[in-house]
Amino acid sequence: MNPLILDQSFEFVIMLAAGMTIMIFHDLYLKLKIKFQPSKKTSFIQDVLFWLFAALLTCSFLYYSSFGRLSFHALLAFGAGAVLWKKFFCATINNR
Repeated sequence: MNPLILDQSFEFVIMLAAGMTIMIFHDLYLKLKIKFQPSKKTSFIQDVLFWLFAALLTCSFLYYSSFGRLSFHALLAFGAGAVLWKKFFCATINNR
């Protein structure tokens, strides 16, 4: 098989996992936010810190998969991972 196809397939799978990972953390964050109900100022700071963490985690996945090179199929895989998590797994976790 062509090495380019293998590299892109590897990048796609890693970024798919990245999208799912970010959504797992997002769902956990929302559950904690609902449980503790912080003030608006605290909630804003927590949101900023969460999205900084998500950005750093996404960058680390991207660096691992393609040395930080951003491509269309990486963005597509990340979005697909996020949508797959919300569509298929989020409801089963939230019902418990």
